[in-house]
Amino acid sequence: MTTHAPSGQENSFLTLAQQHLRSLVLASAFILSATSAHAQGCVAAHGSGVPCAMEAGETAHSWDLSVSYRWFQSDRHYVGTAYQAQRDAAGDQVINRSHFTDIGLTYTVSPRYSFSLTLPYVNHDRSQTLKKNGVVFQRYATQSTGIGDVSITGNMWVFDPATSSKGNIQLGLGLSLPTGKDDATDTFQSYNATLNQVLAVVKTVDQSIQPGTGGYGIILNLNGYRQLGAGFTGYLNANYNITPQETNGVDTFRGGFEAIMSIPDTYLGRIGVEYTMPGASGIGVSLGLRAEGVAVYDLIGGSKGFRRPGYSVAIEPGISITRKKWSARLYVPYAIQRNRMQSVPDKQRSISTGVYRQGDAAFADYLIAFSFSYKL
Repeated sequence: MTTHAPSGQENSFLTLAQQHLRSLVLASAFILSATSAHAQGCVAAHGSGVPCAMEAGETAHSWDLSVSYRWFQSDRHYVGTAYQAQRDAAGDQVINRSHFTDIGLTYTVSPRYSFSLTLPYVNHDRSQTLKKNGVVFQRYATQSTGIGDVSITGNMWVFDPATSSKGNIQLGLGLSLPTGKDDATDTFQSYNATLNQVLAVVKTVDQSIQPGTGGYGIILNLNGYRQLGAGFTGYLNANYNITPQETNGVDTFRGGFEAIMSIPDTYLGRIGVEYTMPGASGIGVSLGLRAEGVAVYDLIGGSKGFRRPGYSVAIEPGISITRKKWSARLYVPYAIQRNRMQSVPDKQRSISTGVYRQGDAAFADYLIAFSFSYKL
């Protein structure tokens, strides 16, 4: 991990308050003014990251089925906002290739109220290297696959859809369940300098490719839209997952303050404008900003244990097609800022050793996100 000189003694109370505020604001208001979002790879919220198409005034007692998919490859390491070009030069960068698929089912109780069930499935591949005398001589991969953490959410339109057709706000409150495996294992390669041999050892895979978190979560959702005229519609999506449990008891094999995996809060925010083409084509194009990441400090409970907190911001172009019973959306966010922030174990180690420490994390340049929904 890379170290930097400290910028000065931090006030612990102010730091805590600032980190809580950052986590809340980044999910929504931060992306309104960001100049430079989508945290990927080692710093990523689980799931497809694609909200279902919002439609106020759905028919009562109706069902909607959706499938959302996200792919990315993260291989560019950052400490804070500084790109670690030396990792690429040395050829020892970690490369995560991740596939997230969410199957969602929504039941509309009335035009104003609905319930959603989401079943996630993940497939991860993480490539890493072995070194001999400081030089990379072998690359190998570990994998994980399986069901993620299932979530159940209740949704409510703030304003009556019958009288607020030009704009509305939807609030959601839900629960994520620890159905995903948080201690998945695979075979690692380890170089033994004494024997001059590569040995195989079974260990838990890295936190970034674990299918589940190992803890319960409280889901807060905010969705909104406003017709702006001339075919333009403004949109806003924000999600925050509160995780009251501090750690999941899974060994990271890192030791010290990072010996056990943390269960971090995660967040996602999107804001932008969509233009619907004239006529009955049902085709729309959109452009917005997207922010996603992992909080340094949890809103509820402790924040110790190993995590890679940080965020990225992305420009997010998209295209959509809507028909009578189905709709499809494709987004390709391109990251314009990444920030791997100092974690609580980083701070603990900095205090205990007197040497400032801040770990790195891998991010992707872009991702591909697709969703399809169908009215049953």
